Amino acid sequence: MFKQIFPILAATLALTGTAAMATDYDGIFRPSIAAAANWNCRDLGMDGGALAIQGNRFIGVENACTLEKPININGMEATIYNASCSGEGESYSLRMILMKHDRGIYVITDGQIADWVYCTK
Repeated sequence: MFKQIFPILAATLALTGTAAMATDYDGIFRPSIAAAANWNCRDLGMDGGALAIQGNRFIGVENACTLEKPININGMEATIYNASCSGEGESYSLRMILMKHDRGIYVITDGQIADWVYCTK
């Protein structure tokens, strides 16, 4: 079930979706925790690989989300999305907020916040 795996979402998302225009969130990310300092930022879609956001695609290993219906949050570098996701043989949807900070992004869903830093920035 997705809610059980969200804390490791970036390590478990896969490349899917259609081509989309770049967004302010585009990039390749790794977990911010110190243990992730040696995270492999070259291997998208593999265990221990990086998370990427490319346009409306939230990309990683075994799961993927298409980000739809963006709503900018006034006064913040943040956007709310409807996320249509699939992975491990299941499809699901959820609301997701992406919020920029000086080293990367926060990925926020109901009851979860993940902090991801840029791999190459």
